[in-house]
Amino acid sequence: MAGCVPHDHGWAASYKEAQDPKIAVVMPAEAPSIAQEFFESSVTAGHLGIDVIDKVGTPVIAVAAGQVDASFYEPAYGNRVVIDHGPVTGGVSTYTVYKHLEKRLVQPGEQVERGQQIATLGVTGALGGGIPHLHFEVWRGTGKRRHPVDPQRSWANGPGRVTCFDPAAPAETTGFRLTYPVGCR
Repeated sequence: MAGCVPHDHGWAASYKEAQDPKIAVVMPAEAPSIAQEFFESSVTAGHLGIDVIDKVGTPVIAVAAGQVDASFYEPAYGNRVVIDHGPVTGGVSTYTVYKHLEKRLVQPGEQVERGQQIATLGVTGALGGGIPHLHFEVWRGTGKRRHPVDPQRSWANGPGRVTCFDPAAPAETTGFRLTYPVGCR
């Protein structure tokens, strides 16, 4: 991919200077690149997810099993899907959010499995910047009391170890661990 990132696969942008903590990121060579990392700020709007770049129409997949909480279009972020992965320790639920999608392939109430295609990557919404990418977020909480979590903390292979979906890998049995939201080649 030309332009904003040096490689189309296997590369991750650095965290912003002000982000603390910074997580060392290990990208598989076959994973689409991360053009922007999570950035939480009490002063600015921040960037509450990661931006995965690839071609428009690339399959976007569920990072873990769950139930579709929302699937809709809105002007700022375009097509969006939200998945409720249910409660983990202490009854706190984890939600994943997929934005700037070209097409949404699931509806609220549907059950999805890890690795199931839920959408296609796009460039919808005013905040898409004209760059084909998936803006992906992780939130934890109950009801309307949710807070953002750096996705780099929750990969199946451990913090910072981006984990491609592998249908042969054993299913998780404790906690919440996720796989990459875009298929690896």
